[in-house]
Amino acid sequence: MEFSWLVFLAAFTGVLARTCVPYLVKLKANPDLKWENKYLTPALAGLILSLITTLLILPAMDPKIGFVPIFGMAYCLQDLSREAQKLLGFE
Repeated sequence: MEFSWLVFLAAFTGVLARTCVPYLVKLKANPDLKWENKYLTPALAGLILSLITTLLILPAMDPKIGFVPIFGMAYCLQDLSREAQKLLGFE
């Protein structure tokens, strides 16, 4: 397995995008909205899930797959993690 910083950068930015974009949308609608640490739990869970999954899937992937598919995978994993947390009442 070839180590690639691109893979980890893509996974990190995918998780970051899924975490920050909804917060920024809420912030635009309500400028008085304050940051709460509850936003960190889904971000960390998604980051851990995406990095573990990336390590498991990377040997089967062509290293030339690129940034966008890995970004999408991390974004989707973060979304699944977030929805599962909502379903379990951790919001």
